[in-house]
Formats: sequence, structure tokens, C-alpha cells
Amino acid sequence: MSRALRAWRGTARSAAPYALLVPALAFVVFLLMAAVFLLRYSLNSWSPTTGMISAWSIHSYVKFLSHPYFVGALVKSMRLAFLVTVIALAIGYPVAYLMSVSPRYRNLITILVVAPLIMDVVIRAYGWIVLLSNGGLVNVAIRALGLTHEPVKLLYTQWAVVAELLHETLAFMVLPIAAVLQKIDPSLREAGGTLGATRWKTFWLITFPLSLPGVLAGTFLVFALGMSAFVGPLILGGGNVTVMSLVIRDQIGVTLDWPLGSAMSIVLVTLTLVLLFFYGRLIQAGIGRNAMAVQTRR
Repeated sequence: MSRALRAWRGTARSAAPYALLVPALAFVVFLLMAAVFLLRYSLNSWSPTTGMISAWSIHSYVKFLSHPYFVGALVKSMRLAFLVTVIALAIGYPVAYLMSVSPRYRNLITILVVAPLIMDVVIRAYGWIVLLSNGGLVNVAIRALGLTHEPVKLLYTQWAVVAELLHETLAFMVLPIAAVLQKIDPSLREAGGTLGATRWKTFWLITFPLSLPGVLAGTFLVFALGMSAFVGPLILGGGNVTVMSLVIRDQIGVTLDWPLGSAMSIVLVTLTLVLLFFYGRLIQAGIGRNAMAVQTRR
């Protein structure tokens, strides 16, 4: 009995780590099931009088890809996600670098970066409305500096949406890069300085190439979140920033054209995955070349 009990306990201990994966696997399964339903709905037909009709047709995909308004929304979504990703990388990398070289301020910076994620996205969006309105803090500061005498239209513009998305996604850029930078052996930078390289040259030839895996992870996350952003464009865009998430909402929730909305969702997800795949392959190739170059220099 004791042997059987010990064997059972050993089996339970070895299986415990895998049991922790059950919630994540369940989430993935339900997500895939939803994607399958959307794929099936996208092949149905739709009529203004009868609604969705069961069929096997690609009419919704043809309608989406042939309509300038829908294609324009897709292009605007990609442009917005790319812009947010580039600005987040430009802001987030120095912050991540400071976290890696200044352990004294690491906890404080981490708290400041993660704090926005504690608030609900709707609260953050309305906070930006207060800041960017005609009588908000930003316009007050601009007029106090004498840059203009009239309020600058900041609200309900693309830049207002970019500001909110940066507030929402910056942590997903900073934390992966900081995690990689902290694992870089400091002796590599010291060796570069010993051999006569300036700090700038040491950074570009050693630190930045070795941090590319973190840059890859951060840009992956920010671009994907930017492509699927909904609350920011809805509240801060004010109908002036047309992105795919809002168009899909209108097709499914307003016009009740589920096949067209489902087709848009499938195209958006597929295009995002394809872009991220090729981008990942490109960055991985760069990581391999840079790693070989660093090893050669050593």
C-alpha cells in the first residue's frame, strides 16, 4: 500500500507542472472553436430581408476585398499598428536599457510601466479625453508656452488614438526587451570599451544585436494589439479614425451582416499572422548573423 501511495505521489508531482497548462490549453481550444465558427459564418450568404443564409460561398470575401471603404480601413489599421509599434520601440528601448543598467531604479520603472495595465482600458481612454480636450491640460500647457492662442484640436484625431494605444501597449514593449538586456553578460560591454570602442559603438555592435530577441517579442505584441485595438479608436477616434475592429463591429452589431463581419475577422487575423511570420523570420535571420558577428569579434 505504501509503495503504491509513493508511486502515486511521484506521478502526481511529475504531472503537476503539466496540469498548470490546462487553463491555457482550454483558452486556446475555445479560441480556436470561435475561429472555426467565424470561418464557417464567413462562407454563408446574407440578405437584408432574411439575414444570414447557410451556404458555401466566398461572396463576403470578394465584397470585402473589392470595396474601397473596407480595404481602406484595413490599410489604416496596419498603418496605425505600425506607427504605434515604431513609437513604442523608440520610447520603450531606452526605458528598458535604463532598467537593465540601473538596478536601483528597476523596481520603480517597472511599477510606472505596469501601472497603466491596472486601470480599465475605458478609464484610460476617458482620462485621455480629459487631457486632450480643448480645455485639457495639454492645451493649457501649449497656450501657457505661447505656442498658440487658440486650442489645438487633439481629440478625435489619429494622434489621440496613438497616444492611448502607447499608454496601453508600452509595457508589452519594455518588459520583454528589459528581460533580454538583463541577461547580457556585462563583460561583453566592458570588453568593447577595453578594445577602444566608444559607448555608442559598443551599444550598436554588441548590446543592440544581442537584444533583438526582446525587440522581436515586444514588436510582435504591440503590433498585434495595435491591429486589434477597439476601445481607443472608438472613444478617442470619435468616428474620425476608421479601423477594422470598428468596421467589424458595425457589420456584426449594426447591419447584422455576420458573413461579411466574419470574413473581415478572418482576413484581419490571417494578414496579421502572415505579417508577423515574415517579420519574425527576418528578425531571426538578423539575430543569427549578429550572433555570429559577436562571436567572431570575441
